[in-house]
Amino acid sequence: MTLSKDAIVAANRGAWNEAAERHRAHGQYARLLEGFAKPGFSVLDATLTARLEALGLAGKAVAQLCCNNACELLSIKNLGAASVTGFDFAAAFLEQARELAATGSIEAEFVQSEIAKIPARYDGRFDLALVTIGVLGWMPDLKEFFGTARRLLKPGGRLVIYEDHPILNMYDDRDSGGPPQPDESYFRGEPYRSDRGLDYWANQDYAATPCYWSFHKMSDVVMGLVRSGFALEDFEEFAHNIGTRAHMENQPQQLPLSYILVGRLAPGEP
Repeated sequence: MTLSKDAIVAANRGAWNEAAERHRAHGQYARLLEGFAKPGFSVLDATLTARLEALGLAGKAVAQLCCNNACELLSIKNLGAASVTGFDFAAAFLEQARELAATGSIEAEFVQSEIAKIPARYDGRFDLALVTIGVLGWMPDLKEFFGTARRLLKPGGRLVIYEDHPILNMYDDRDSGGPPQPDESYFRGEPYRSDRGLDYWANQDYAATPCYWSFHKMSDVVMGLVRSGFALEDFEEFAHNIGTRAHMENQPQQLPLSYILVGRLAPGEP
C-alpha cells in the first residue's frame, strides 16, 4: 500500500516524539546539558564551523529546519549569530531544545511545525537556513522542502546543507564487522519502512511506531535546490562520517560519507 505524503509525515512525527524520552535518558544528553552550561559551547565539527564562519554569523538571523533538540542551532548562537529560530514537528524534542537553551541562558525561539506548514509570519526573516544530518530523508517532497527554505530567507540569503551522502542509503547503518556491502538500490523510489526505532545514540532496537525514510539521489538534492531558485555557491563531498557510520571511514575503496551544499538567493529575489 502506497502511503500519502501526509500519512508519511504523521507517522514520522509520531516515531520521533516516541523516541524523545529514550534520547533524554542517554549520557549524550547529560553531556549536552553540561556543555551548554558553559559559555561558548559548540557541538559543531570543524568542517561546518569553518563554512559558517566563512559566511559570517555576526548580525545574522539563522533558522534551522528540523532542529531536533537544537544542539547545533544553540551552538550557532554561541558562535555569534544575532538570533536563532528552530523549527521541528516533534514537540517532545523541542522540549529538550528549550531545556538546553535554558541551561545556558541562550536566547532562541522554537516553533513546532511541519516544515511545509511553517507560518507565513516567518517568511523573509532569515539570512541563513541550516539543514544538517538526517533531515532530507524524512522529507517525502524535496520540491516542497526547498520551496519552504526559499520563502523563509531574505533576498541574498543562504541555505546550508551538511548531510549524510545519499549513497549511504544503499547500506545498512549497522557495523557488520566487514567491508560495507550494499543491500538497497541507489535509485529506490518507494520510501523505506522501519519499525526498529530511532535510538541512534545507543543503536538499540525497540518496538517502535513505524516510520518512513525517503531515498533522494544526489542529483535530486542539487537540482531541487537549483530549481527552487537558489544559485549553487558551494558543493563539496567528504570521506568523513558525521552520523552513525564511523565504521565506514578509512576503507580501501572509500565511499563519500557526507557533503556540504550551499545555495544562495539572488540579492533582489524574495
